[in-house]
Amino acid sequence: MDKNSLNKLRSLDSSDVATSIASELTRNRIINNLHLKGVIIAYILYVASTEKVGLSSIDDFKRIKITPDNVNQIVKENIDEVWDIAIALMDKFTSDQLLSFILFNNDLEDINSAECSTPSGLIQLVISILNIQENENVLELCSGKGNFFTELSLINDHFEYLGIELNYKSNQIADIRASLLQGNIKLILNDALEYRSKVKMDKLFSNYPFMLKSSYMSTYKEQLSNSLDCPIDIIQRASSDWIFNATLIEQMKDTGKAVAIMTTGATWNSLDRNMRKFFIEKGLVEAAITLPEKIFSSTNISTTLVVFSHNNKDVKLVDARKCFVREHKQNILTKECILYILDYLKRDGDNSITKKTEDLAKNDYVLNAASYLEIIPEVKHGVQLGSVAKFISRGAQIKASELEGIRSSEPTLNKYLTISNVSDGIISIDEQYLKEVPQNFTKFCAKNNSIIITKTGTPEIKSAVMSMGDNTNVLVTGNLFIIELDEFKVNPYYLQAFFASETGQLSLKSICTGSILPTISLSKLNELIIPLPPLEEQKTIADKYSASMDELIITRRRMEKILVKMKQIYDEEV
Repeated sequence: MDKNSLNKLRSLDSSDVATSIASELTRNRIINNLHLKGVIIAYILYVASTEKVGLSSIDDFKRIKITPDNVNQIVKENIDEVWDIAIALMDKFTSDQLLSFILFNNDLEDINSAECSTPSGLIQLVISILNIQENENVLELCSGKGNFFTELSLINDHFEYLGIELNYKSNQIADIRASLLQGNIKLILNDALEYRSKVKMDKLFSNYPFMLKSSYMSTYKEQLSNSLDCPIDIIQRASSDWIFNATLIEQMKDTGKAVAIMTTGATWNSLDRNMRKFFIEKGLVEAAITLPEKIFSSTNISTTLVVFSHNNKDVKLVDARKCFVREHKQNILTKECILYILDYLKRDGDNSITKKTEDLAKNDYVLNAASYLEIIPEVKHGVQLGSVAKFISRGAQIKASELEGIRSSEPTLNKYLTISNVSDGIISIDEQYLKEVPQNFTKFCAKNNSIIITKTGTPEIKSAVMSMGDNTNVLVTGNLFIIELDEFKVNPYYLQAFFASETGQLSLKSICTGSILPTISLSKLNELIIPLPPLEEQKTIADKYSASMDELIITRRRMEKILVKMKQIYDEEV
C-alpha cells in the first residue's frame, strides 16, 4: 500500500468502529484479548466488503482463500467465537473505516497491560531521529502489534523491516497489519534477547519491557560479554534495560543508529554505572532525552529515549519533560512537541547540553539532563553540612505493627514523629504518645534544636527544628533524617531558614536522585554545601525566622478556633 493511500486512511476517524465492536464484545461476554478479537472482526468485515461476499454462512467464508497463510490461520482460529458479532456489524462501516481501525486504532487494548502500544507521537519522534532512508533495513526488538512499521509506512514506501516479538497475541495483530500493508515486512515470534539477525542493521528500535526478570538472563549476559568484549563482572550487574541496549548495539552496523526507550532510573543509578561507563567510553551513546511523565498509559515510570551510534566523542543530553500536551489524563507528544525536541538535539540551551566523556565521568556517567542543566545556586562561605553536625542519622526503621504495639492513648513523656507531622517548618505531634521507646530505638530520639528533614523530595523537601520539653523523648521514624548540630558553629534556626528558602530547596533538590520518587542519601546530605557566615550574622537571620514561625503558629491556632466555631453555628442556632 502506497504512503498516500495510507495517510488518507490515517486521517479517518475510526472511533465509531472501536466503540461498536467493544459494545458487541461486551454483550457477548468476550473479555479476553479484546484488541485481537476486535481486529479479527474488522478484518472479517473488510474481507467480506472487498471480496463482495455475504456473511450468511460461516462455512462459505472459511472457504475463502485468505493470504498469506499465517493470517488465514489466525482468522480460522478465532472466527467461531466472533462470527455472530461480525454478522451484527455487517454493512455498518466502509472498507476504508475498517482498514483504518485495523491499522491505526488501539482503543481496545488493555491500558493496564504491559503489552500496551508505544504512543504514536513517541514513534514519530523515534522515526524522525532515525531518519530511515529508502531501502535501509530496520530491526525492531519487542515489535508488539506493529505500530512502528505502520507509522513508518506513512512516510517511507521502501524499507526492509524485521520485527521480533515474544507475545503470541500481539504478533498476530502485527501479522494482520503487515499483510494489509504488503511491504517488505518480516515478523518473527521469538525472544528479542535470544534472536540474532543474520546481518547487521542500518536502523534499530526497541521499546522493551522494563525491569525484566528472566531465567535465561545470565546466559544472555554471557553471550553479550563475549560478542561486545564487555567484562563479565560489569554486564552481570547490569539491569535488563542495558542488556536490551547491548543487544541492539550488537546487531547495529558501524554506520547505523539505534533508539531505545528505557527507564530514567537506569540512566543514573549506581547499579548501571559501570555499564554506562562502558557504553560512553566506547563512543556508543549519541544522545539521551528525558521524556515527559505519563506518556505511556500503562505505567507512570519515568522514561528516557537514548540514541546509540558509533564513534561519539560527546553526548547530547535533553530535558523534554515539559514537551507535552495533556489529553484525557495522558501526556501526548504533538507534532509541535516533536519539533521542539528535535531542535533541542541540534543546539545547547535551557533544555539541552552537550557533555564530553570526561565531563560525564566526573558525574558517574549519569545520562540524565537534569543533573547538568539544573542550576545549583552559588553558596558563599560554603562548608559541608557534615562538618558542622555532631551526627546525621536516618530515622528508626520500625514496622507499623511494632509502632502500633507501643502506642499509648494516655499522655506520656514519649512521642513519635512521622513525615506527615512536618509541615511549613513546624512539627506537630500533640497526641502521638508512646508507652515507651524500645531500648534498641533510643538512638533515634531527636534532641532539642536538632533539625528534622524529609528523605524524599516530592513535592518539596520539608524540614523543621525540634523543640519539645527537655524531658520528652521523640522517636523519629523512617524517611526522616535527624541532624544534631554543633551549636558553637551553626545556629539551628539559621540553618532551618536556609533549608526553607528557595536557595536552600534548590540545593537540597540538587542532591536528590531518582525520577519517580526523588530521594536524598545519607552520604549526599553529609556532603551538602551550606553557607556558614559568622554566628552573629546567623543569629540575625535566625531571630527573624523564629519570629515569623511564632506568628505562623499563632495564626494557625486562631484558624483552628474559627473552624471549630463555624462548625457549631448551625447547631447553636437551631
